[in-house]
Amino acid sequence: MVQRRVGNNAGFSIIEVLTVIIMVGILVAIAIPKFGSAVARQDLRGARNLITTMHAKARASAVSRGRRTAFAIDAGQLAILSANPITGAVDTVGRTVEDVVGRFGITYRVDPDTRDTLVFDGRGLGAETATTTIYIAKAGFADTITIAPLGRVLR
Repeated sequence: MVQRRVGNNAGFSIIEVLTVIIMVGILVAIAIPKFGSAVARQDLRGARNLITTMHAKARASAVSRGRRTAFAIDAGQLAILSANPITGAVDTVGRTVEDVVGRFGITYRVDPDTRDTLVFDGRGLGAETATTTIYIAKAGFADTITIAPLGRVLR
């Protein structure tokens, strides 16, 4: 004789559901700090890449225009500036000013602290007399960009 179950026993017990919720909570508690630090490191990497790319564009612009071009870093704003040799009017190359601080949420410092502009001659060579170091940081992570006097990025 076949016995039939009485009632509906399908589903999970309250103990099983609570166990799963607790396990998910533990995994989330472990993952959130790692996710935050990964985002901070990615923002730092993005800021470093943006600064080095703008630096390379400034050097390339100096060569292509055959005249002095400046890579300006002021209050978190990055710009490439070039003066017209005839009129003397200063032009923002590419008409783009990048806000590296607002975009990536980093803090930065330039050493020497009196330097806010790197100048390149018409051959793309830097006109500085000393090495420039840009320190960038976010959420306990830091990186440096070192630029030689002749304009080469050393890292």
